[in-house]
Amino acid sequence: MTSLKVLVLNLMPHKQATERQIKALATGMVQPPAFTFMYPASHRFKNPAIMPYLQAHYVTFDQIVAQQFDGLIVTGTPVETLPFPQVDYWAELSRLLDWAATHVAKSLYLCWGAQAALQHDYHLEKQLVPAKIFGVFQHEPRQAAPLFQGLTTPFYMPHSRHTTLRTADVLATPGLNLLVDDPVAGPVIMQSQNGRRTYISGHPEYATQTLAQEYQRDRQAGLTIALPQHYFQANDPKQPVINRWQVASRQLFRNWLLAK
Repeated sequence: MTSLKVLVLNLMPHKQATERQIKALATGMVQPPAFTFMYPASHRFKNPAIMPYLQAHYVTFDQIVAQQFDGLIVTGTPVETLPFPQVDYWAELSRLLDWAATHVAKSLYLCWGAQAALQHDYHLEKQLVPAKIFGVFQHEPRQAAPLFQGLTTPFYMPHSRHTTLRTADVLATPGLNLLVDDPVAGPVIMQSQNGRRTYISGHPEYATQTLAQEYQRDRQAGLTIALPQHYFQANDPKQPVINRWQVASRQLFRNWLLAK
């Protein structure tokens, strides 16, 4: 049996940590997919020391443009407050999304990746929120869908972003289904009517300590940041993290990848 081929555009700053998180989503699969990691060649990295690693272990779009993939994942990245055209690789990302229509069986977009793809595909605009959406939130599907097969509900998912979408905008968009909505996190899971494109505004891939690391990072940088909600036991950062999302995240990933 041949492994399914999944291309991952990894936009997150800590490349290797994100690689591990994405690969961990496939834990327990009888035939894990073969992941190919990609970076945007048009991006100017703040730390050029990362380039030898990327050149050795990643591909660029031009290197895979003639290939076909079973899946495409576009990760988030902490640039959500920038207008999309100001992101230096926006033109390259738009080209990738156009290419995916004929070279990828299905696509999964995460956090900023979801907002970027929704802007490209449906012209939906992200909205700044007064306080960062930060924590682990409980979600309930609005309707039955193959994506939720075998999933125990309600389920949980981490979120970490300064922007959101309007539920009314999503509901008014032809060809786009709103599968999960949240009063705090906003639209969480959206999918094209043919099921080929799935947009998730959260971070189902996050490891147990990722939100804690982001919290400490922001505090050390002198930023105003609240504790991630529903994350630390007893809401105490000195207490252990309660990982309530991992099982659901792996089920969502399997359902996305294996759905016919």
